[in-house]
Amino acid sequence: MPRISITHRSAVFGTVLAIGATTLFGGAAPAHATHASPGGRVTASNGGHYITVAGGNLVGTPEYTITDAAWSPDGSRAVFVTDNGDIATIRYNDGESLYPIANPDPSSQRADPEWVGDGSTVVWAARSAGEPWRIEETLSTYGFDIVTRSPDDGHHYTQPDTNDSQRVVVQRQADDGNGNPTGTPEIGFLDGSTYTPIVSDATSPTLSPDGQKVAFVRGNQIWVSDTSGNNLVQVTGNASSHGDPVWYPTGQTLAFRQGSGIAAAAADGSQQNPTNIAGITGEPDVQPNKKDRVVRLSGTDRFTTAVAISQSHWATRGNAADKRAPADSVVLTRWDSFADALGGSALAAAKQGPLLMSTLDTLHPTATAEMQRILAPGKTVYLLGSAAGAISANVEQQVKALGYNTVRLAGTDRFATSVAIANAIDPTPDTVLVATGMDFPDALSAGAAAGAQNLPGKGTSAVVVLTNNNLLPAPTKTYLDGLSGSSTVVGVGLSGATAAQPYDAIPLYGDSRWETALLTAWTFFGGQNHIGVTTGMNWPDALAGGALMASLDGPLLLTYGTDDVPGYEVEMLADETSGSVHTGLIFGSAPVVNDLEAQNLGYYLAGPNSYNLLANQTDVVRSTGGTAGPAQRGGAGAVDGPRTRAELKAAAEAARERLAD
Repeated sequence: MPRISITHRSAVFGTVLAIGATTLFGGAAPAHATHASPGGRVTASNGGHYITVAGGNLVGTPEYTITDAAWSPDGSRAVFVTDNGDIATIRYNDGESLYPIANPDPSSQRADPEWVGDGSTVVWAARSAGEPWRIEETLSTYGFDIVTRSPDDGHHYTQPDTNDSQRVVVQRQADDGNGNPTGTPEIGFLDGSTYTPIVSDATSPTLSPDGQKVAFVRGNQIWVSDTSGNNLVQVTGNASSHGDPVWYPTGQTLAFRQGSGIAAAAADGSQQNPTNIAGITGEPDVQPNKKDRVVRLSGTDRFTTAVAISQSHWATRGNAADKRAPADSVVLTRWDSFADALGGSALAAAKQGPLLMSTLDTLHPTATAEMQRILAPGKTVYLLGSAAGAISANVEQQVKALGYNTVRLAGTDRFATSVAIANAIDPTPDTVLVATGMDFPDALSAGAAAGAQNLPGKGTSAVVVLTNNNLLPAPTKTYLDGLSGSSTVVGVGLSGATAAQPYDAIPLYGDSRWETALLTAWTFFGGQNHIGVTTGMNWPDALAGGALMASLDGPLLLTYGTDDVPGYEVEMLADETSGSVHTGLIFGSAPVVNDLEAQNLGYYLAGPNSYNLLANQTDVVRSTGGTAGPAQRGGAGAVDGPRTRAELKAAAEAARERLAD
C-alpha cells in the first residue's frame, strides 16, 4: 500500500526541539531494553545522524544526531537523545517522522532512554552538574510531566533497562562528593522508587524478555545471572573488551559491543569466543518485530455493533478464566437519538460497564443477552433519558425482571439529562468538558476523554455537560454556577468553548470536528495502548465505541469513513504514538469505516512486521501495567492527581500550537 505523507511532522518536531542546547558531561555506555517478539535485528547508534544495520543505514535525519537509540515494543519507533538534549523518537522507516517526548533541559545531561513495559512510558538517566545521576520517567507522548524515579540517597543511578514488564534494572554507584561516580558498581531493580540490589561488581544491566535473567558486564566480559544474582554464567571469554549487552527478543542470545565492533553469542555461555557481525558498529540494540493489529468491532446494525464492542472487553460473569474486565454495570440508551446519550461514555467508564442500546418500548434481545452474560443479578443498569421520550417504563420493568437494579438519569431535556449524568459520576468533578448537545461529534470525543479520567485508580474525575450551540441552557448554567472553584472547565468544540467562556473555560477546538477530536486526544491522552477510530458522520457506533475507549484509557478519533485514507488527524496521532499503541480499533462495519481506512491506520501503527487486520476480537483489554512506575499511565498525565487548571491550559495551548504548525 502506498504511503500517505503526513503534513506538519517535521515542523512540529523542529518547533519543540529547537529550544536550546545542553552541555554534555560524558557517561557510561548503556544496555538496551528487550521486548519479546518472534525475532529481531541488531541495530546500532553512535552519535551520528543514523541508526544503522549490518551493511548500511536503517533510518536517520540530517537535522539531529542520534545517541543511545532504543526500540519500542513493536519496533515501530526508536527513542534517542539528540544533540540538543531532547528525548525524541523516530519512525523505523521514515526519517521525517520525528516527534519529541521531552524538551531539552539546559542544565542537565541525558542518556540511555528506554521504553518501559508496553511503551506507555520512557525512562532515561539524567544529571545536573555536580550532582549524582538520576532516573527520570515520563509518558511516551510529548507534553507530559517528567518525574524522578530513583531515590534521592546520594548515589548515582544510571543505565536503566526494561522488558515487557514495568520493572527497571539500573546501575548504582557511590558519589565522590563532586558529582562523579566512584567505588564498585552494582546493579539492581528499581520498582517505583524502591531500589533492590541484584549483584555487585557489575555494570550495564539488561533484563531478559521473560524477566527471569539479567545480563551485565564484569571485568570486560558479558555475564548472565538470575534476578537474585545467582546461577552465574560467563557468556564471553576472549581477550576483547565487551559492553552494552542487549537480549534478542527470543531470550536465547545476547548482542553486545566487542572491541570496536558488535558481536552476538548464546546466553548459555556456549559461544565464549564470538566473532563480530560484519558491517555494523556503535551501541547495539535489537529491533523487535512484534505485530500490531487493527480490530474492527461491528455487527449487522447498531444494536449488534454495541454488543460486539461490549464483548471485546467485558468478561463473562462467573468465568474465572476470562481475562476480560469484569463489569459492574450497564448503561442503556435509546437507539435512534443521541440527545440524552452524549454523557453516556463518561458514565460507562465511571461505572465500569458497556453502553448498550434499546428501542423506546422494548428491550432489544441482543442487549438482554449481553446484560445476562456480563452482569450478575443485583447489579445496576443505568437508563439514560425520561420514560416518555427516551426509554419507556416498560423497558425498565423488563430490566428489573432480569434481576437488575435500575437508575434512571433524566431531566426535562437533553441539557438537564447531561447534568443528571454528571452528578451521578461526581457532583464535584475535577474537570468539566462542555460541548454542544445539538450535534454529536464534539461531545463524543469529549466523552471518551472525560470517561478515561474516571477510571479506578486514577484519582481524578471528569464529566460532560451540554450547550445549545453557543448558548448556555438554564440547566447547564445552573450546574456551572454551582461548581466549586476547584473544577476546571474545558470548552470542547467552538460552540462549547463559546458558551462556556464566562466560566474561564479552556478553549479546545479546531477548524473541524476531526481537528477537535485530535486536539482532545493530544490534551487528555498520552502513552496510550489503543486508538479508536469511527465515522464522524453518525453517532451510534461512536457512542458505544467512545465508552470502550474511555475504559481502555485511549482517545476516540473521527474520520469520514469512506475515503482512501482516514485523514491526517488520525494519521498524525497513530504515527506519533505507534511506539505505545499496539491495537487500533475501528467501530462499525465496512460501509461505515471502509477497509482502506482501516488498512491505512494499520500502516501508521505498525513496525517492521506489519499488522493483522482482525474482526470482533474478544481480548481487547486495558494493560494492567504490572508494577507501575510513578508516571501516571495515560489520561490527564499528572503523576499525583489531576492536572491543575494551569497545567491543563498549557496542554491545550500546546496542542493548538502543534496543529497550527
